[in-house]
Amino acid sequence: MARAQMGKSRLILTMTPAILVLLFLVTFVKSEDKTQQILDEKAKKRVLKREAVNALWRLKNTLEKEGFYSGRIRLNIWRSTAMDAGTFDQAKYDEFKKQLYKKSISDSLRCIEDFIMEDNFYDANICLQVWRMHSKELGTYDQEEYEALKKRLADAKTMKASKETEAQTPD
Repeated sequence: MARAQMGKSRLILTMTPAILVLLFLVTFVKSEDKTQQILDEKAKKRVLKREAVNALWRLKNTLEKEGFYSGRIRLNIWRSTAMDAGTFDQAKYDEFKKQLYKKSISDSLRCIEDFIMEDNFYDANICLQVWRMHSKELGTYDQEEYEALKKRLADAKTMKASKETEAQTPD
């Protein structure tokens, strides 16, 4: 009986340090995992912020050099990346959207004039409709201006038709 108790004591004495070492290693590994996780989160945040900054630069560049649809895509990409990075600013978004629509309205007016000069009335009408939609979106739509542009387009069509009729009429 005493021998059995000594065997159990010895077993306990050898198992105790092994268990303590095992617990220490598990605790150390967990804390190392947490440290690595914190570092990974910081790196991820840095990458997300860098992506948001790049998307903002591309948006600004697009607003200067490209058209409405590519600008609208860049605006949505910037919004998404800025939200992911936690740097989204609704006021900035609204300002960029306003700039985008103003540029589109200006481009549409120029487009109408260019296509009327080229006697391309179908495309001029499309530009007129784009102008109308984007003016409404921005809140600057003027029905009188729309009617004047529509009349100018109709007059240009009539003038072209009369010129073609005169050209076909033998003298």
